[in-house]
Amino acid sequence: MAPSSADLLRAASARPRPSLQRPSYFFEGLRAQAFWPRESFPKVVALLEACASELSEEVQSLLEDALSSESGEEPPRTKRRRGIEGAEGRPDDRSSPWQPQGEGLHEGVWLKLELWARGGPLASGKAAPKTRAAVAACMSTGEAMAVPPGRAALSYMMCGAHVKPHCGPTNHRLRLHLPLLLPSPQMTGLTVAGEARAWDLHRCLIFDDSFEHEVQLPPLSREDALSDARVVLLLDLWHPDAGFLREQATQAVPEREKCSRKHAYTV
Repeated sequence: MAPSSADLLRAASARPRPSLQRPSYFFEGLRAQAFWPRESFPKVVALLEACASELSEEVQSLLEDALSSESGEEPPRTKRRRGIEGAEGRPDDRSSPWQPQGEGLHEGVWLKLELWARGGPLASGKAAPKTRAAVAACMSTGEAMAVPPGRAALSYMMCGAHVKPHCGPTNHRLRLHLPLLLPSPQMTGLTVAGEARAWDLHRCLIFDDSFEHEVQLPPLSREDALSDARVVLLLDLWHPDAGFLREQATQAVPEREKCSRKHAYTV
Protein backbone atom coordinates (compact mmCIF):
# COMPACT_ATOMS: atom_id res chain seq x y z
CA MET A 1 0.00 0.00 0.00
CA ALA A 2 1.34 3.44 -0.90
CA PRO A 3 2.21 5.70 2.02
CA SER A 4 -0.36 8.33 2.92
CA SER A 5 0.22 12.04 2.62
CA ALA A 6 0.56 12.37 6.37
CA ASP A 7 3.09 9.52 6.48
CA LEU A 8 5.24 11.16 3.81
CA LEU A 9 5.15 14.50 5.60
CA ARG A 10 6.05 13.04 8.99
CA ALA A 11 8.91 11.01 7.53
CA ALA A 12 10.28 14.01 5.62
CA SER A 13 10.32 16.20 8.72
CA ALA A 14 12.03 13.53 10.86
CA ARG A 15 14.93 12.49 8.60
CA PRO A 16 18.50 13.68 9.24
CA ARG A 17 19.87 16.26 6.80
CA PRO A 18 23.29 16.61 5.19
CA SER A 19 25.40 19.36 6.75
CA LEU A 20 24.79 21.93 3.99
CA GLN A 21 21.28 20.79 3.09
CA ARG A 22 18.95 21.41 6.02
CA PRO A 23 15.35 21.91 4.89
CA SER A 24 12.46 21.47 7.31
CA TYR A 25 11.16 18.68 5.04
CA PHE A 26 13.78 16.32 3.60
CA PHE A 27 12.59 13.67 1.14
CA GLU A 28 14.97 10.78 0.49
CA GLY A 29 15.85 9.52 -2.98
CA LEU A 30 16.17 12.96 -4.59
CA ARG A 31 19.47 13.83 -6.23
CA ALA A 32 21.27 16.44 -4.17
CA GLN A 33 23.23 19.06 -6.10
CA ALA A 34 23.52 22.77 -5.52
CA PHE A 35 23.04 23.88 -9.14
CA TRP A 36 21.09 22.26 -11.97
CA PRO A 37 21.66 22.46 -15.74
CA ARG A 38 19.15 24.50 -17.71
CA GLU A 39 18.66 21.48 -19.98
CA SER A 40 16.85 19.69 -17.14
CA PHE A 41 13.90 22.06 -17.62
CA PRO A 42 13.72 22.68 -21.39
CA LYS A 43 10.10 23.89 -21.54
CA VAL A 44 10.31 26.53 -18.82
CA VAL A 45 13.77 27.74 -19.84
CA ALA A 46 12.82 28.12 -23.51
CA LEU A 47 9.59 29.90 -22.65
CA LEU A 48 11.14 32.39 -20.26
CA GLU A 49 14.30 33.18 -22.20
CA ALA A 50 12.27 33.77 -25.36
CA CYS A 51 10.36 36.60 -23.68
CA ALA A 52 13.05 37.83 -21.28
CA SER A 53 13.69 41.13 -23.09
CA GLU A 54 9.98 41.94 -23.12
CA LEU A 55 9.68 41.13 -19.41
CA SER A 56 12.68 43.35 -18.65
CA GLU A 57 10.99 46.27 -20.38
CA GLU A 58 7.82 45.70 -18.38
CA VAL A 59 9.69 45.56 -15.06
CA GLN A 60 11.73 48.66 -15.85
CA SER A 61 8.58 50.55 -16.79
CA LEU A 62 6.88 49.38 -13.60
CA LEU A 63 9.78 50.63 -11.47
CA GLU A 64 9.97 53.92 -13.34
CA ASP A 65 6.26 54.48 -12.77
CA ALA A 66 6.69 53.80 -9.05
CA LEU A 67 9.61 56.19 -8.83
CA SER A 68 7.95 58.96 -10.83
CA SER A 69 4.95 58.86 -8.49
CA GLU A 70 7.11 60.03 -5.59
CA SER A 71 6.58 63.70 -4.77
CA GLY A 72 9.08 66.31 -3.60
CA GLU A 73 11.88 68.39 -4.99
CA GLU A 74 14.80 66.16 -4.18
CA PRO A 75 17.65 65.77 -6.66
CA PRO A 76 16.61 63.13 -9.23
CA ARG A 77 19.17 60.55 -8.21
CA THR A 78 18.38 60.76 -4.48
CA LYS A 79 14.67 60.83 -5.21
CA ARG A 80 14.83 57.72 -7.38
CA ARG A 81 16.67 55.77 -4.71
CA ARG A 82 14.35 56.88 -1.90
CA GLY A 83 11.26 56.00 -3.92
CA ILE A 84 12.09 52.31 -3.73
CA GLU A 85 13.78 52.25 -0.35
CA GLY A 86 10.74 53.86 1.23
CA ALA A 87 8.77 50.65 0.86
CA GLU A 88 11.13 49.01 3.34
CA GLY A 89 9.76 51.29 6.02
CA ARG A 90 6.08 50.88 5.12
CA PRO A 91 5.30 47.17 5.65
CA ASP A 92 1.57 47.91 5.99
CA ASP A 93 1.33 50.01 2.82
CA ARG A 94 -0.52 47.82 0.33
CA SER A 95 -0.95 50.56 -2.27
CA SER A 96 2.25 49.45 -4.01
CA PRO A 97 2.67 45.99 -5.56
CA TRP A 98 6.25 45.99 -4.24
CA GLN A 99 6.35 44.83 -0.64
CA PRO A 100 9.26 44.35 1.78
CA GLN A 101 10.65 40.93 2.58
CA GLY A 102 9.66 40.11 6.14
CA GLU A 103 11.89 37.10 6.81
CA GLY A 104 14.43 38.94 8.95
CA LEU A 105 17.32 37.55 6.94
CA HIS A 106 18.68 40.60 5.16
CA GLU A 107 20.34 43.97 5.36
CA GLY A 108 19.75 46.60 2.69
CA VAL A 109 16.89 46.94 0.21
CA TRP A 110 15.02 43.76 -0.73
CA LEU A 111 11.46 43.89 -2.07
CA LYS A 112 9.12 41.42 -3.74
CA LEU A 113 6.21 41.58 -6.14
CA GLU A 114 4.26 38.37 -5.63
CA LEU A 115 2.91 36.68 -8.76
CA TRP A 116 1.87 33.15 -7.79
CA ALA A 117 1.26 31.35 -4.48
CA ARG A 118 -1.19 28.99 -2.79
CA GLY A 119 -1.88 27.29 -6.10
CA GLY A 120 -2.83 30.26 -8.26
CA PRO A 121 -2.06 33.79 -9.53
CA LEU A 122 -2.15 36.68 -7.06
CA ALA A 123 -3.84 40.05 -7.50
CA SER A 124 -0.54 41.92 -7.06
CA GLY A 125 0.68 40.32 -10.28
CA LYS A 126 -1.79 42.42 -12.29
CA ALA A 127 0.78 45.21 -12.08
CA ALA A 128 3.02 43.16 -14.41
CA PRO A 129 0.59 41.45 -16.84
CA LYS A 130 3.17 40.11 -19.28
CA THR A 131 5.26 38.62 -16.51
CA ARG A 132 2.14 37.19 -14.87
CA ALA A 133 1.13 35.57 -18.17
CA ALA A 134 4.62 34.08 -18.62
CA VAL A 135 4.43 32.56 -15.15
CA ALA A 136 0.99 31.09 -15.88
CA ALA A 137 2.35 29.55 -19.08
CA CYS A 138 5.23 28.00 -17.13
CA MET A 139 2.81 26.50 -14.63
CA SER A 140 1.11 24.60 -17.45
CA THR A 141 4.33 22.88 -18.59
CA GLY A 142 4.48 20.38 -15.73
CA GLU A 143 8.03 21.52 -14.88
CA ALA A 144 7.00 24.46 -12.68
CA MET A 145 5.50 23.84 -9.25
CA ALA A 146 1.98 25.25 -9.48
CA VAL A 147 0.84 23.85 -6.10
CA PRO A 148 2.06 24.84 -2.61
CA PRO A 149 4.80 25.43 -1.70
CA GLY A 150 5.50 26.51 -5.30
CA ARG A 151 5.75 30.27 -5.76
CA ALA A 152 6.69 32.92 -8.28
CA ALA A 153 7.66 36.52 -7.66
CA LEU A 154 9.78 39.40 -8.85
CA SER A 155 12.64 39.89 -6.41
CA TYR A 156 14.20 43.37 -6.23
CA MET A 157 17.49 44.05 -4.46
CA MET A 158 19.72 47.09 -4.53
CA CYS A 159 23.49 46.78 -4.63
CA GLY A 160 24.91 46.43 -1.15
CA ALA A 161 22.14 44.10 0.02
CA HIS A 162 23.12 41.05 2.03
CA VAL A 163 20.96 37.98 2.69
CA LYS A 164 22.33 35.80 5.47
CA PRO A 165 23.08 32.10 4.89
CA HIS A 166 19.92 30.02 5.22
CA CYS A 167 18.15 26.95 3.81
CA GLY A 168 14.79 26.72 2.07
CA PRO A 169 11.95 24.63 3.55
CA THR A 170 12.00 21.51 1.32
CA ASN A 171 14.25 19.59 -1.08
CA HIS A 172 11.52 18.49 -3.52
CA ARG A 173 11.44 21.86 -5.23
CA LEU A 174 14.17 23.79 -7.05
CA ARG A 175 14.41 27.53 -7.60
CA LEU A 176 14.85 29.30 -10.92
CA HIS A 177 16.13 32.85 -11.31
CA LEU A 178 15.68 34.75 -14.57
CA PRO A 179 17.63 38.02 -14.27
CA LEU A 180 15.62 40.87 -15.79
CA LEU A 181 17.54 43.90 -14.52
CA LEU A 182 21.22 43.92 -13.53
CA PRO A 183 23.74 46.76 -13.13
CA SER A 184 25.84 45.00 -15.80
CA PRO A 185 25.26 42.02 -18.13
CA GLN A 186 26.78 39.74 -15.48
CA MET A 187 26.58 40.13 -11.72
CA THR A 188 28.14 38.17 -8.88
CA GLY A 189 26.65 37.67 -5.45
CA LEU A 190 24.98 34.25 -5.12
CA THR A 191 26.62 31.41 -3.20
CA VAL A 192 24.98 27.98 -2.79
CA ALA A 193 26.64 25.24 -0.71
CA GLY A 194 29.89 27.18 -0.87
CA GLU A 195 29.83 27.51 -4.68
CA ALA A 196 29.59 31.01 -6.13
CA ARG A 197 27.73 31.65 -9.38
CA ALA A 198 27.01 34.81 -11.35
CA TRP A 199 23.68 35.94 -12.74
CA ASP A 200 23.69 36.47 -16.51
CA LEU A 201 21.08 38.84 -17.89
CA HIS A 202 18.14 36.97 -19.51
CA ARG A 203 19.68 33.55 -18.80
CA CYS A 204 18.00 31.15 -16.37
CA LEU A 205 19.93 30.02 -13.30
CA ILE A 206 18.58 27.03 -11.36
CA PHE A 207 19.63 25.96 -7.88
CA ASP A 208 18.44 23.89 -4.95
CA ASP A 209 17.57 26.35 -2.20
CA SER A 210 17.34 23.58 0.41
CA PHE A 211 21.14 23.89 0.47
CA GLU A 212 22.59 26.70 2.53
CA HIS A 213 22.74 29.79 0.33
CA GLU A 214 23.60 33.45 0.69
CA VAL A 215 23.49 36.66 -1.33
CA GLN A 216 26.05 39.45 -1.03
CA LEU A 217 25.61 42.05 -3.76
CA PRO A 218 28.46 44.39 -4.73
CA PRO A 219 28.52 47.84 -3.11
CA LEU A 220 26.41 50.68 -4.43
CA SER A 221 28.04 52.42 -7.36
CA ARG A 222 25.63 55.10 -8.61
CA GLU A 223 23.10 55.13 -5.74
CA ASP A 224 20.30 54.91 -8.27
CA ALA A 225 17.26 52.69 -7.74
CA LEU A 226 17.36 51.44 -11.33
CA SER A 227 21.06 51.47 -12.18
CA ASP A 228 21.93 49.62 -8.97
CA ALA A 229 19.00 47.20 -9.16
CA ARG A 230 19.04 43.43 -9.30
CA VAL A 231 15.60 42.18 -10.34
CA VAL A 232 15.08 38.49 -10.99
CA LEU A 233 11.96 36.53 -11.80
CA LEU A 234 11.84 33.82 -9.16
CA LEU A 235 10.01 30.60 -10.08
CA ASP A 236 9.80 27.27 -8.26
CA LEU A 237 10.26 23.99 -10.15
CA TRP A 238 9.59 20.37 -9.35
CA HIS A 239 12.71 18.38 -8.53
CA PRO A 240 13.09 15.96 -11.48
CA ASP A 241 13.07 12.97 -9.10
CA ALA A 242 9.94 14.04 -7.21
CA GLY A 243 7.35 12.41 -9.45
CA PHE A 244 5.95 10.40 -6.54
CA LEU A 245 5.28 13.66 -4.69
CA ARG A 246 3.80 15.39 -7.70
CA GLU A 247 1.17 12.66 -7.88
CA GLN A 248 0.11 13.40 -4.31
CA ALA A 249 0.71 17.13 -4.51
CA THR A 250 -2.53 18.32 -2.99
CA GLN A 251 -2.02 16.28 0.17
CA ALA A 252 1.64 15.27 0.48
CA VAL A 253 3.19 18.69 -0.14
CA PRO A 254 3.18 20.87 2.98
CA GLU A 255 0.47 23.53 2.79
CA ARG A 256 1.25 27.09 3.70
CA GLU A 257 0.17 26.67 7.32
CA LYS A 258 2.30 23.50 7.68
CA CYS A 259 5.40 24.62 5.79
CA SER A 260 7.33 27.39 7.53
CA ARG A 261 6.87 30.79 5.88
CA LYS A 262 10.12 31.97 7.42
CA HIS A 263 12.13 30.90 4.39
CA ALA A 264 9.26 30.62 1.90
CA TYR A 265 10.74 33.06 -0.58
CA THR A 266 14.45 33.14 0.12
CA VAL A 267 16.37 34.87 -2.67
